[in-house]
Amino acid sequence: MMLNQSSLYHHFQHSSKKRTLKLSQHSERLTKRLKSTNAAKTTLECLPNELFYHIFSYLTDRELFTSFNFFPLHRRFNELIHNRTSINLHSIQRSQFIEHFYENSSINPQILRQIRLFNTDETPGLINFFFAIYPLDLFSNLKILALDQPEQKDLLKLMKYFPHLEHLSVRLSTVVRMPTMVYTNLYSSIGNSSLKSLTIHDDPDEPITLPDELSFPNLTKLNLGSLNMFDVQRILRAAPKLASFAFHLNSEQSNRQFEQNLQTNITELDIDGPRAEFNQIDKLLRQTKKLQRLKLVCRGVSASTWENFIKENLSNLINFRFKFDIRQKDIQLIEYEQDWWKTEKKWIVVGHPLSSLIYTIPFIDTKLILNARTAYRQEKCPSSKVSNEYSHIRQLILTLNPLGFKLCQSDEIYFDKVHSLTLIDYKHSQKPISHLRTLINLSTVRHLTIDHRMRSGTFVLLMKEVPNLQSLSGQDVAFSAITNKFQNEHVISFLKENIRKLTLSSFKPCDDIRYVSQLCIIFSHVHHLSLSIKWAVDIWPWLTKIASLSSATVFCRHGSFIDLINDPNNHKWFFNCTYELRSHQDLRLWIE
Repeated sequence: MMLNQSSLYHHFQHSSKKRTLKLSQHSERLTKRLKSTNAAKTTLECLPNELFYHIFSYLTDRELFTSFNFFPLHRRFNELIHNRTSINLHSIQRSQFIEHFYENSSINPQILRQIRLFNTDETPGLINFFFAIYPLDLFSNLKILALDQPEQKDLLKLMKYFPHLEHLSVRLSTVVRMPTMVYTNLYSSIGNSSLKSLTIHDDPDEPITLPDELSFPNLTKLNLGSLNMFDVQRILRAAPKLASFAFHLNSEQSNRQFEQNLQTNITELDIDGPRAEFNQIDKLLRQTKKLQRLKLVCRGVSASTWENFIKENLSNLINFRFKFDIRQKDIQLIEYEQDWWKTEKKWIVVGHPLSSLIYTIPFIDTKLILNARTAYRQEKCPSSKVSNEYSHIRQLILTLNPLGFKLCQSDEIYFDKVHSLTLIDYKHSQKPISHLRTLINLSTVRHLTIDHRMRSGTFVLLMKEVPNLQSLSGQDVAFSAITNKFQNEHVISFLKENIRKLTLSSFKPCDDIRYVSQLCIIFSHVHHLSLSIKWAVDIWPWLTKIASLSSATVFCRHGSFIDLINDPNNHKWFFNCTYELRSHQDLRLWIE
């Protein structure tokens, strides 16, 4: 049957209406479905990828895996974590490392740009373990590498890759000193490299051994350990682009002549030389005409000497932070309170009430030893006090006798943000805790160290005043005496629930099994244990009774951990942990 033009028009119009209706109905259903889907989505899932990568940059891998473990099967988060450009394995749990780096790869070596590895007491053997799984040559785009306390064999093995980096940071162990050959090879390996930033943290009391030939053509930032002035001079010649330089100055005089006419591009300088004199410092500073920021620790000279020197040689200096020791100098604080210092330069200088130091605010140590001598000095120096003088002290070592406490009983001495507290010979017999309250905000204390003279009654009272305590350290005889009188259920409950790190230093190692068993019950939730024992086999009660233990550092006076590890009866136990031997009597464990 033929359709005329009018019928054909009505037919298409009817069909169009039907299609529009269907499209409308489909759109409505799709909208409802999307609304339902969006309602089911969490706010977190709606964030863009770029924001997640920014969040990741603030987290260690331990925090990352702990924070996102509620999305174990979520494809998007798995891909985000897998494709992150940096890893930081600080304090990672061994079970997390096994799961995310050994059994399953949670990284993409081809796009990784930054690696931070830690061989600390909490993660012994991690650096060796990591590079056994992922050789460094897999990371073709790696630019930043940070190694915390690498073993000598690991450091020597990795040196050949250092020239390809842009930023390298190595913190060497101060417990076991490496041979001179290692240091020579380390500095030789980075010569003529593309490195822009180099940091090597070492024992400041041990001079660095530099190789005969030095060349750092691209280096702009350098942070080193102990150097004498001659080696400083060599580095300045070897690194023409150096802009930022920090080091510990070995003040021993060198017989070699100091070059006077060298000029550098340094704009930022940090010199830690407590025993260095001004005549040593000024030779170096005359070569830094472009200097803008200077941080300096040395022996002091008169304010007029510094003022004239800065006007003549450091016209670009904006920020000057210093700490001067004036104990052997006829220098008065008032010299540094003249208009040129306070008004023109805006460098506020004050005197430390407990020592012979003058310093610029906010330059001051975060560690303080408070004893009767420093307390007496504080009482005799009222003019040097400033407001909030002690608010920056984080580590306080207290060795006060009753006379010292009496000298400190004033509203001007109060430590409100102490994180680590050490009590030495603390045996105030009358009101031990009330005296502490007048000095310290005990609620901020996270770590406590006691010696063998701590009384059990004082310890029990103290535990009730430190609600945020997480770490405890002391000599074994101290805990032996205290635990014999542990009858306070509140204190025992507090220690079980809060103490995560326990350190027992050696005074007279106790092998009394009853004492060990009682301590294991009281500190049953400890995660890290540092321990001195008499025999190597005495380690077993600690390892078997503390179920939550994740790492341990153990030293034995007799016997050998090598024999213990090689015993076939112990193979199964050591197979499930990572261990590292600094010596046959010094063992570090990383436990699953």
